[in-house]
Amino acid sequence: MNKVQHLFIVGAGFSHYAGLPLTSDFTEKLLDVAHLKETGPSALIVLFLQQFVQDAFGQTPGALPDAWPHLEDIFTCIDLSANTGHHLGPEYAPSDLRAVRRGLIVRIIRMLRQTYTQAKNLKKSDWKTLEKFFSMIAPEQCAFVCMNWDTVIEEGLERALTVKNFDYGCDAKFTRFSKSSLTPVELEAETAIQVLKVHGSANWLYCDTCRTTFWVSPKETLRVAQELFRETDWRIVKKHIGENYKYGRHNLRKCPSCRARSLGTRFATFSYRKALDFPMYERSWLTIERLLREAKTWIFIGYSLPPADYEFKQLLKRVQLSRRKPPATVLIVGGSGASSTQKNYQKFFGPQLGPASKSYFQNGLSSDAIDYLKKIGALRNSCSR
Repeated sequence: MNKVQHLFIVGAGFSHYAGLPLTSDFTEKLLDVAHLKETGPSALIVLFLQQFVQDAFGQTPGALPDAWPHLEDIFTCIDLSANTGHHLGPEYAPSDLRAVRRGLIVRIIRMLRQTYTQAKNLKKSDWKTLEKFFSMIAPEQCAFVCMNWDTVIEEGLERALTVKNFDYGCDAKFTRFSKSSLTPVELEAETAIQVLKVHGSANWLYCDTCRTTFWVSPKETLRVAQELFRETDWRIVKKHIGENYKYGRHNLRKCPSCRARSLGTRFATFSYRKALDFPMYERSWLTIERLLREAKTWIFIGYSLPPADYEFKQLLKRVQLSRRKPPATVLIVGGSGASSTQKNYQKFFGPQLGPASKSYFQNGLSSDAIDYLKKIGALRNSCSR
């Protein structure tokens, strides 16, 4: 595999080009089930989550998104209680809290897929901009570090460059869904593009028995969501909201490595206490560190350096200071928060990312930003098709 010259580090602002919500709009999209079946899984999970927020945070029934606590607060309160075996109030035992957490994760996965599909069908200007970007990627010189759970990068590269193999840097094995298990599939390693997921991915499954990580086609995230919320979780939903999802009989699929029916997932959630002490994160973070050390250029797109990502920020700073020659940095942001994001970067990396810097772009993936990425070799001069 060629040495990576340009490392794209992308956040929610990057995925926003594909129609996905920014962090500030996440809760609103999470609760939006207006166009979904009232008795479907998403609608019932949202009712369950609303009941939890009402019970735990004192919000009124059906509280609007603006009244909800931050998702970081919700996940942190759940994790600090459930992970130590404690209740959170009289109604929510650790098992209930884990069901709430899984409900949040499943609803987020479903919401990401639904909003992505809508944007794909509409193909507005932002979508076309992102498609052009992917078609100009120089895969032999570039890799991605993604802060999001979504599969925008993988699906974009597959459409633009016909790439179907992705190296997640954590020894994840490609599989396909079959009737009762996952089926391993061999892919050509030389065609793989490195896409490192700092906090997990919506197309990953993890075996709690043999601790192996598997990935499926990025288009199969709804089937992953179905695997995560199980019959025992629906019983807890019914206990709290009095309604039951007619899910039918669903046998959990077997792990292709050890044959145990213990496939789930491990996301580093929005919590301030992110659970990063799992094998896939230990491996992927080591791979990310290697890429940060070898890449000539770090290209940040749509990532605001939020305080909750302090582990990743410390990794960036540690690697930056340990290199003999510091990396060149490019910052591409957009929207009303561009100025404050630029100040965050300037405070963290120094004056080279000041507002007058030639490598700072405040209007997103504009023609100026694209031209600059071509100039440094991160993008090719023409589209691949």
